[in-house]
Amino acid sequence: MNAVVVTGANGSLGRPLCARLRAAGWEVRALVRNPAALIMPGVRAGRCELPDTIDEALLPGARALVHCAYATRETDQTRAKQVNEGGMQRLLEASRRAGIPRFVFVSSVVAHPDAPNYYGRSKAACERLLDPARDLVVRPGTILAREGNSIFQQMRDAARKTHVLPVFGGGQQPLQTAHVDDVCEAIVRALERDVTGAINVAEPEPVAFGAFLRMMTERLGIRCVFVPLPFGPVLAVLRVIESMRLPFPLRTESLLGVKALRRVDVADTMRRLDLRVRTAAESLAAIA
Repeated sequence: MNAVVVTGANGSLGRPLCARLRAAGWEVRALVRNPAALIMPGVRAGRCELPDTIDEALLPGARALVHCAYATRETDQTRAKQVNEGGMQRLLEASRRAGIPRFVFVSSVVAHPDAPNYYGRSKAACERLLDPARDLVVRPGTILAREGNSIFQQMRDAARKTHVLPVFGGGQQPLQTAHVDDVCEAIVRALERDVTGAINVAEPEPVAFGAFLRMMTERLGIRCVFVPLPFGPVLAVLRVIESMRLPFPLRTESLLGVKALRRVDVADTMRRLDLRVRTAAESLAAIA
C-alpha cells in the first residue's frame, strides 16, 4: 500500500484530504500539533509543531509528504517566518533524509514574490525551496468548505455575527474559488499521476470580490449591509491601531490579502488532471 504523510491533518483542507486519500486506497500518516485530538480511524498520527518538533518516525517508506499546515493567525511576522518558511525548510530536510521521493506543498494562487501581503510573499518563498523536477506545488484558489477556519469561514462568520461587511476599492478584485473536495481530488490525482512542478486549482473565470460577498450572503441566507470603503485610508488607520496593539476585528494582512487577488490560468492544470473545478455559485450551493 502506498503511504502519504499529511501535515495539518486537523485543518479545513487536511482533514477532508486525509479522508479522500483513504478512500483512494492510500495509507495515511498525519502530522498534527496534538495527535491525541486526531480522531480519524486508520490514520497513524505523530506530533508536528513547526519549526521545532517533527515526528520523523512517520516519514520512512512514504511515497509523498503533503504539507497543508500553515500559521495564518500568527501576528508577529518574525515568528510567522520562523514557523512557515523555517518550518517548511526543516520539514523538507526531514523528508529528504527519510528518502521520501516527493514533497507536495499547498500554496495559493496569490503566491508571488512581490505580493502586497506577507501571506502571498511567504507562500512564494516556500515554493522556491522545492525542486520542480521532483516536487509539486498546489495553488488553490480561495477554498470554500462548510467547516474549518479558512478565510472563507472567517468572512461567513463575520457576516453572521455583525451583518455588516466592508467592500474595499469598489470590490472589483478578481476572486477565484475552489470547493474543498475539488482541491482534495486534484491532489489525489496529482499523486496518482506523479505530477510535478506547479498546478493551479480554481474555477476558470474569476468573480468580483464584492459580487462574491453578496452571492455568499444570499446563498447562506444572511442579511447583510455592504459598506464601501477606500483602501488607503483604512489601511493607514489599521496600521495605527496595530502599532498601539489594540484589539480590532480587521487586520492589515487581511486587507492587503484582498489587494493581492489576481487572476491565474487554470486550463493547463485541468487538462493534466482531467478535472473540473466548481464555480463559486456551485460551491456555495453545495455547502449552504
